[in-house]
Amino acid sequence: MNKIGAKIRILRKQLNLNQNDFAETIGISQGRLSEIEQGKTRPSAETLYELRKRFNIDLNWLFDEGQ
Repeated sequence: MNKIGAKIRILRKQLNLNQNDFAETIGISQGRLSEIEQGKTRPSAETLYELRKRFNIDLNWLFDEGQ
């Protein structure tokens, strides 16, 4: 799992959302979210925008390898 996918998974779990509900909120499929969380793919710019907009997260946190 890559750092970005791991952090998205942490965020989802902190919000107490299952993959389907979280994915629906940010406008992607559950399968796509699963691939992101597993590190098989990276989120698109649109997905990152929706994460920031819907959950008010700092995108720097996602890309910071130190955390």
